[in-house]
Formats: sequence, C-alpha cells, structure tokens
Amino acid sequence: MSEWGTNIQQHVKDLRPVSLIVILVVAIGLGWWLKSLHLPTTFKIPGPWYLKFTNLCVIYVEALGHRREWIHQLHLKYGPVVQIAHNEVSFVSYTAAKQIYVSGSKDFEKTDFYDIFQQRGHINLFTARDPHVHAKIKKPLADRYSNSNILKSKVMDSIAERAQEFVKQCLATRSADVYLYLHAYALDCVTSMLFHPYNAHSLDRKHDRDMVHLFSYANVREGNYYFPALMSVYYAMVPGQQDKRTRGRDQLRRYMDETLAKSDHSDFTLVSRLKSLEDFPESLTRAECMDHMGAGVETTGDCLCFLLRELSQPRSGPIVMSLRRELQTATSQQDLANLSYLNAVVQEALRLWAPGTLTLPRHVPSGGRLIDGYMIPGNIIVGVPSYSLHRLDYAFSEPFKFIPERWLNDEGSVDRQRVFLPFGGGSRQCIGKFLAQAEMRSLLHAVYSRYRTIPAKDMDACMDLDDQVLVSRPKGTSCKLEFVPAEA
Repeated sequence: MSEWGTNIQQHVKDLRPVSLIVILVVAIGLGWWLKSLHLPTTFKIPGPWYLKFTNLCVIYVEALGHRREWIHQLHLKYGPVVQIAHNEVSFVSYTAAKQIYVSGSKDFEKTDFYDIFQQRGHINLFTARDPHVHAKIKKPLADRYSNSNILKSKVMDSIAERAQEFVKQCLATRSADVYLYLHAYALDCVTSMLFHPYNAHSLDRKHDRDMVHLFSYANVREGNYYFPALMSVYYAMVPGQQDKRTRGRDQLRRYMDETLAKSDHSDFTLVSRLKSLEDFPESLTRAECMDHMGAGVETTGDCLCFLLRELSQPRSGPIVMSLRRELQTATSQQDLANLSYLNAVVQEALRLWAPGTLTLPRHVPSGGRLIDGYMIPGNIIVGVPSYSLHRLDYAFSEPFKFIPERWLNDEGSVDRQRVFLPFGGGSRQCIGKFLAQAEMRSLLHAVYSRYRTIPAKDMDACMDLDDQVLVSRPKGTSCKLEFVPAEA
C-alpha cells in the first residue's frame, strides 16, 4: 500500500468515536438541508443562483426597507417569475395572482408571517389561516362593510363631516402637515364605522390626536417577525421606537375598551352588529376592532398623503381643474360614487400607492403546484407584489406617471382591471376597501371642490416610499401643503 493510503488509514484509526458521530451528524444535516432546497426543481426558476440557498438577502433588504424596490428590480432583470430566497418565489402576472389569491385561495394558505398581526394572541379576520375559520369570522362583518351600507347617508354623513374638519384644520395654518391630518382623518372615519357616535375626533381633539402621533410615526419593520428576541434587545437599547408604537397601541386599546363598554352605538356600526350576536366572542370583537383601526389608519392615510402631494405639483394643474369641474356637479355625498373622473383619480392613486405595496405571502399546498409554467414545491412561499403588478407596462403605459385618464379609456381596460389588485383578491381581499374609497372620494371633494393645494415653503421632507410591514409610507413622515382658494 502506498504511503498516502497508509496515512489515510492511520488518520481514520486516530479519529475518536465522538468525532465520527459529529461528522455523521453534520453529513446528515447537510444532506437534509440540500434536500429541503429542492434544487433539482428550483434551479429551473429564474433568479440569482445564490438566492436559492438562503433567505438572508430578503431579511437584509427588508431590514433596510428596500424589499419592494429590490424585488421589482429582480423582476425587471429576470422576468415575471423570480426566486428571491431558498423558500420564496415572486410572481408578477395576472395568471399567478388569480391562481394564488382568487381561484386557489383556499389551497394557498397564509403563512405564519400574519401571526404578528394577532391582537394579544387572538386571531382575527386578517390573521386567520384556515379558510373555514376565515369564512366564519367574515360572515357577520361583510354586510357592514358592503358598498351599499357604506353609501348609506349615516355613514357618509359622518365621513363627510370629518372631511370638512380636515379642511378646517388645514386652513388654520399656512403650512399644514397633511401626513398628520390625513392619518387623523382616517382614524376618525374608521372609528365612525366601528363605534359611532363615539368615534375618535383626532382632527380636533388633542387627546385623540396623541394616538395618531404615537401610532403612525414609529418605524416598524419585519424584524420582530424574523428575530423577535433580537428586536427585544434592540428596543431595550433604543426604547423610543418600541415605546412610541406600544404606547400608541395601548392608548387605542384603552379608547376601544371605554367605547365598547357603552351600549348605544349607531345601528350602522360594526360594534352594534357584533354585540347582537350571541356566538361572536368578546375577545374576537376586540381583536377585530383593534385590527380595523390599525389597518384603516395607515393604509388610507398613506395613500391619501401621496395623492395630495401629487395633486399639489404644477404638473397636476390640468388634473385638478378637471377634477374640480366634476366635483362641483355633486349635490350629495352619494353622488361622488358615480363621478367618473373622481373615481379615475382614486383608482390611479390606488395603483401607484396601493394600501399594501408589498407581497401578501402564501404557502404552496402539499405536493406542489404548477404556476406560470414552473413547478413550485409544496410549502414554498409565493406571492405577487402589487407594486410591480401595477407597473406592468403592457397594461399601464408610462407606469410611473400619475395619469387618471387611463382609467377612462376603453382600450386596454380588461388588461388594467385584471392586474389591478390594490386590496388583494378573492375571498381574502381587504374587507374595508369600500370604506377606504369612500373616505378618499369624500376628502377629495372637501378639498378640491373649493381649494387647490401647493407645496408649503417649508416642505423639505422626503416623500420616497419607505417600506414598513406590508405597506409603504412617506419616508419623511411629513408632507406640508398650503391650501389656497380655487379662485386665487
């Protein structure tokens, strides 16, 4: 035997049993890890090769607030199907969105990501993963959030009154920070739907406005999903961030508890319906109310903020003039739902600054599924980011420009509607979508039927999209505008 072979044998003899066990365990672990990557299948999926081995890149860009743009750039380079992590694939197509969120919504269940939205450990409509549980929770809520109920005079009267108060507050100063006022407006409106006549008055009451200050300014990332222990240490070292969000949530919860203790809520509210149901647990009522307040404030407030800023730019002058002419024809709040140009402005705002700009993650069912021509193994995370879907150039020419007129053109209408998913799709789409649109229409009417807006002289905050959890808000959390009479 050669000297080399003899040396190998000697080294093997010298290995202790513990060392052999360690090597065996490492080998088994490595084999299990490689098997879990499904490499024979996933290597066929477009995307950078290194993303097939880890999810650290996703975690990193999410921590920086760049996930939305990072994924968008990957799609521009690799096409409508991209593997972005060893366990996640992103799609940008109508067919994928339909399969994942609409026709296959009962098969593609929500991931554990949604657990971070539970309220004190209680599931709610948004966090329920089991489709049967989701359907059971949704049934008593659906009619309250239906378009017909939202358009009833009592609901719209409350929203319209808050819209007028928004204008009043903005006129009281030469430089109105509409980021604050719009989130206050959204809170007042959603709590009208929940608790009227005990809705919040954060536009004109300091105590209620404090809830907005605490809740809508804290920096929230998905770190508490990936690294809860690490984030606890971070919050202990930088208590301001955690304290602001926590105090805001606690103040909202105290307000909710005080309001739920009352017994004479208006008959159109969600609480009046839930209190009338013997089999709807009180803990679920509280979880739903907290979730609706949180979701209703950030999504509508952020979208309106981006929209008002766009309408304040000189380039939007013709749009504002066309909008004003139509708004001045309305004789009631109910008329607003039928104004074509107003609805086109709202749709274009929802396209560019959708309430949820990031991916709504789902798990591929056991056994895998064929999506857009690629076999995706079971339990892989899949989703369609609305930010990229809403910027497909075959459906939206000049996709980064604000062009409401595109929604009035019959040509290409089918393609636009197919890829327009600002509130998600299927049975799990946002239950508050009609309320959000009604709030947007009413506020635009209150402002642009009589005024125009221009950037305030001291407006220097960054308005870039800044990713939070599922949503993207203005990076500078400020947008200062001046309200000028339309005749001026």
